[in-house]
Amino acid sequence: MSSIKITQAVGLGGANNLNDVKVVQTGLNKLLKLIPPTKSLIVDGRLGSKPESAKTVAAIKLFQSKVLNMVRPDGKIDVNGRTHRKINEKLIAVSSKAHFKLPVASSEIQKISDSDYLDIANQLGCKVAAVKAVADVESSGDAFFSNGKPKILFEAHIFARLTNHKYDQSHPSVSSRIWNRSLYTGGSQEYARLEIAMSLDTSEALKSTSWGRFQIMGFNYSESGFTSVEAFVKAMFSSERKQLDAFVSFVKNKGLEKYLITLDWASFAKGYNGSQYEQNKYDIKLQKAFEKYDKK
Repeated sequence: MSSIKITQAVGLGGANNLNDVKVVQTGLNKLLKLIPPTKSLIVDGRLGSKPESAKTVAAIKLFQSKVLNMVRPDGKIDVNGRTHRKINEKLIAVSSKAHFKLPVASSEIQKISDSDYLDIANQLGCKVAAVKAVADVESSGDAFFSNGKPKILFEAHIFARLTNHKYDQSHPSVSSRIWNRSLYTGGSQEYARLEIAMSLDTSEALKSTSWGRFQIMGFNYSESGFTSVEAFVKAMFSSERKQLDAFVSFVKNKGLEKYLITLDWASFAKGYNGSQYEQNKYDIKLQKAFEKYDKK
């Protein structure tokens, strides 16, 4: 179901035709993640003798409150009204995510050139060596594996957090309460872990993975210039230049370009890799990589 069609209004003050109510109940059941703690509605087409007390009406009001930010939810879905349109918008989004498949790897990936690096450095106002240093440390300078797929690393502790730990017990290899280095399989084998996680929750699995030459986490898709994590992943597969452009957007939206300009590697590493950057000596690695490229 990618949208709902009703003939008359459903909810408080609505006509509440049996089939219309069933359609609404089915649609709302697809959107339960948006309206916690709502439980799955019984699809019976009925609101009972007291609609104001019906679980379906309560779910409509919660949707209006949480998703539409209505101050006074009216518990009614008018045909093609604001609530109806928003429900369909969310159903379409859920449907596209549920059917998302990883793009096919390309055998002809367009490589980025020195002029690409210069263009990006000019956009950020920093030295080319600074951009190359980040690429070197994050992915050893390679954007793709030999099989044509972008470099990735799947993070089980992120997936566990994003899915409220519901898969920690059943799928410990991809869902872990704490970071565990031993869970990494390395290289292109990380895709096997990613696909296991995608079978559980596609969107959260993509968000729990770092992508491409600059190893940007999927949950940073918005800061990287994309409207969805799926669009972000498609771009990561498409070209090295798209990965480079995503890096620029991410750095600018996070306010990190000033650290690339001043070569403040500790501050950059903290903003880019998190507060635990010192454990992996990211700042030191970045400094050494910069010095290597700055001499060329």
